[in-house]
Amino acid sequence: MKNDIKILEVEDGTLKSQYARTVLEKLPEWFGDKQALEDFVVGVAGLPFWAATDDNGCCVGFISVRTHYGHTGDIYVCGVLPECHRQGIGKALYAAAEEHLIKNGCKYVMVKTLSDTDSYKPYARTRAFYKSIGFMPLVTLPEMWDEENPCLIMIKLPTGR
Repeated sequence: MKNDIKILEVEDGTLKSQYARTVLEKLPEWFGDKQALEDFVVGVAGLPFWAATDDNGCCVGFISVRTHYGHTGDIYVCGVLPECHRQGIGKALYAAAEEHLIKNGCKYVMVKTLSDTDSYKPYARTRAFYKSIGFMPLVTLPEMWDEENPCLIMIKLPTGR
């Protein structure tokens, strides 16, 4: 990761939503559904959230998580600006979120993404990213979203590394 990138926990709900909108609107290949984008922008306001900021203080990426049943962490939404992909920012954001989940008693972490039964290339890169940080495919649930967008749930045992 570049030295001028800082990972910061953000507590202000308005700022969380602003950062999420800034990044997600620049990722139309992943977040082209306007209603889903709005739902994420609103949803992050009340959830744990970390931002990656550059040396000008601009947000170049973020991650937001939630917890289920007190022991399962869930990556609610994350994104990194396209020009910042493959620089270690996503891994650094995930590491900060995982540390939080471990401190809060999570024994598992999950993420929902587009299944590998769909050949859409941007999500092939997404799945490759999650695999690179230790996630494994658990199950595809075509009925979760819709048949054109089959949901893959991936899981990981948090390691704190």
